[in-house]
Amino acid sequence: MPKLCYTTETRHFCRLGGFMRSLILLLSSLCFVGCAASQKDAEKINFTEVKENLRFDNTDIKRQVFDMNRDGKVDMWKFYTIKQGLEQDAPPEYVLIRKELDLNFDGRVDRIMYYDAKETLALEEIDTDFDGRIDRVSFYDNGLIIKTEIYSAQCRQIVIDAPSNEQVFPISTRHYRKGIFTREETDTKCRGKLETVTIFNDKGEVSQVGYDHTGDGIIDEWIRY
Repeated sequence: MPKLCYTTETRHFCRLGGFMRSLILLLSSLCFVGCAASQKDAEKINFTEVKENLRFDNTDIKRQVFDMNRDGKVDMWKFYTIKQGLEQDAPPEYVLIRKELDLNFDGRVDRIMYYDAKETLALEEIDTDFDGRIDRVSFYDNGLIIKTEIYSAQCRQIVIDAPSNEQVFPISTRHYRKGIFTREETDTKCRGKLETVTIFNDKGEVSQVGYDHTGDGIIDEWIRY
């Protein structure tokens, strides 16, 4: 760009123009930083907790909601309750009691996790086929899985067609010891009676299988491997 600052006035004008250009550059850089920060903050909105006070089971509950896939819809909920045993004048502390997730982002909860007073997982319910019904329930002790019950659509249909007081039985029950899968019991007719029992060794290999041939829920035959 040609220099036109030959007179005192224009020279003064050039110095002013240089100052203005510097000011504009400074403001632009600040805007860039500010805009970048604003953009980052906007991106964090989907992941930042949104807390609300709710009434649930006659207890004050705090809720956090999250959008894990950034589609603008909530797909994870965390619920907290006031910690027990606090001193009277102590500020309230909240502990996690439940977490709900929409695993396939269709607007329905597919997984629910319940926690004990130490915020350790105690119970888990999952809708594995995303049909709106829980079909797998897992029980935990000190955070380690001890049992999983698996339910089938066939069993649920049997209950729907049966009297209202009919109980739903799992088609498969898996047992764990110290978090390791050790035994599976099956009830394909959903009657609440054992049909087969499979025992696994420490390596996860089948060691024994028991069969009920009479339908009375008592294992009649064991086959060892």
